[in-house]
Amino acid sequence: MRFPSRVALRVAAPVALFVALASWAISSPVGSSPDDDYHMASIWCGQGVREGLCEQGAEDDLFAVPAAAVLASECFAFDPAVSAACTEEVQGGLIETRRSNASDGKYPDVFYGVMSLFATPDVSSSVVTMRLFTAFLFTAFTTALCYLLPVRIRPAYVWGALATSVPLGMFIVPSVNPSGWAVLAAVTLWAATLGWLTESDRRRWIALGALAALACVAGAGARGDAAVYGVMAMTAAAIVGFSKTRSYRLRLLLPFALTLLSIVLFFTAGQGSVADPSGLGQGTPWSQTVALAITNLQLLPELWIGVLGFWGLGWLDTEMPGIVWVTTVAVVGALIVIGLKHADRLKMLGVGMVFTALIVIPMYILTNDEVLVGSYVQPRYIQPILIVLVGLALLRVHSGRRLLSRGQAMMIVIGLSVANAVALHINLRRYVTGTDVFGLNLDNATEWWWALPFGPMWVWAAGSVAFAALLVLTSPLLVTAVSADTAREASPRAAELTSS
Repeated sequence: MRFPSRVALRVAAPVALFVALASWAISSPVGSSPDDDYHMASIWCGQGVREGLCEQGAEDDLFAVPAAAVLASECFAFDPAVSAACTEEVQGGLIETRRSNASDGKYPDVFYGVMSLFATPDVSSSVVTMRLFTAFLFTAFTTALCYLLPVRIRPAYVWGALATSVPLGMFIVPSVNPSGWAVLAAVTLWAATLGWLTESDRRRWIALGALAALACVAGAGARGDAAVYGVMAMTAAAIVGFSKTRSYRLRLLLPFALTLLSIVLFFTAGQGSVADPSGLGQGTPWSQTVALAITNLQLLPELWIGVLGFWGLGWLDTEMPGIVWVTTVAVVGALIVIGLKHADRLKMLGVGMVFTALIVIPMYILTNDEVLVGSYVQPRYIQPILIVLVGLALLRVHSGRRLLSRGQAMMIVIGLSVANAVALHINLRRYVTGTDVFGLNLDNATEWWWALPFGPMWVWAAGSVAFAALLVLTSPLLVTAVSADTAREASPRAAELTSS
């Protein structure tokens, strides 16, 4: 089996990725992603006061935005048996709210400012446009990076993203939630930085640096915690790509500059972190703090596999069956174990650092806020860490090796395809009719759907086939051995090739 042809990588795979994401983008109504009332109000006010879109309220922290942006989710959130048909009862006009970034400044302004370019009085069409734009942006970033990366990094980059995408990534990326851009940054930044540190071709080297910078701005400009994850990803890439050369030291200037930029964006946002730093040292007996930490440590894996479907989607009310999360957990676990079978000291150091972050960051937040797993921290907050972990684990450090056999690759393709198809069908069912209706045909007894010339079954079929096609097109990356020549491209010693 050979690497996918240029046609497959440049045309078929990107089209399949976009169709798969677009299908998820229209699988749920306005207000379906977590805290959408806050994020949509923030988007409509992303460029300040604008007539008919974001108007100043009676008080300084009150802003009037289209009612559907605030009220759409109230009738169906937390009740999966209720379809999205109730959103049609939301009246037009503006409504005042304090739940927006314009009022409290918790988040960076970049995400909301860009998305506000698509805001119109028609909330439904605006939200669909925003979701499709993010799907296109994700497709463009990943396609460009896949073409630019050295051959030996490409399998880890592609499959680190694919293996961790179902179901949360497929849902959250094409949404109006800033976590979608945090995922985009996580997928892109570690690989672009590693490519920047090891690429010898000057044109690709410059392009990789530009993509790293754009990914850093996208992530840190969307969420405060994404800035922290970006610094972690660049640090891990610098460890794995370490070389005792002058070229390597000079190339570190870009990650260093992006780290400073991330710090600035982090502190200019009121969010600062995903939690309110008020728990530790506020009079709680030390014994209780230790007991809480021990309990959370035992429960912590539930948070990790929440990314893979153990937790619900949307407002955490769209539960996934075992066939989804058992399959995705098995795939991710297998890829990590197989990837670590062939590792050198630097790769293990980088993976160890990211795995430590996967423990320490949520543990600090949970202990600081004095809550248990499931009470505050959500899987989408830590998904970027898991993406980087799987990508680094799959990184090849030896020539003449292939990651999987053809049979193993086929099992992973089938497993992820089935998991995605089931997850997409359940997500559609939850909003089209509510979960109190059963059956394969989503076009029967439809209660809610967009004003489109095709029904939800067509969306499910297109999204399922497109994602399966994407996996098939990229599967040769897992089973093709890397020659000794291309192995040097991503080696920690590769920078020696370009040292002056």
